[in-house]
Amino acid sequence: MSFLKLLIPATISCLCNTIANTLWKLQLSKKPFSFTNFSNSFYSLITPNILGGICFYIFSMLLFFFMLSNFKLSAIIPITSLTYIFNIIAAVLIFKENINIMQATGTVVIIIGLLILSRA
Repeated sequence: MSFLKLLIPATISCLCNTIANTLWKLQLSKKPFSFTNFSNSFYSLITPNILGGICFYIFSMLLFFFMLSNFKLSAIIPITSLTYIFNIIAAVLIFKENINIMQATGTVVIIIGLLILSRA
């Protein structure tokens, strides 16, 4: 199967995973999870952000299962590194996090790796 046929579900899966992480971070930034006060933390997890994140994560995993059924694992796993790139973008744009030189370098290495894989 062609790289593009894998890239489309992989990108959607990675985006869904990032949306899930972003929704969870938004909620847990407001009310942190704690094992010391589990009953209060449990009720703080039943929120639209947490439940929405779970839905996006489940959809991401269903796409991952589809990819596992139709493509080589050695091709799938490197492409799912797009999740790291999308998460860094969300961290900068939504959470206003500062990215250091090591994180930026790692992101560039991931992008270069994806470009190399797309040529393989």
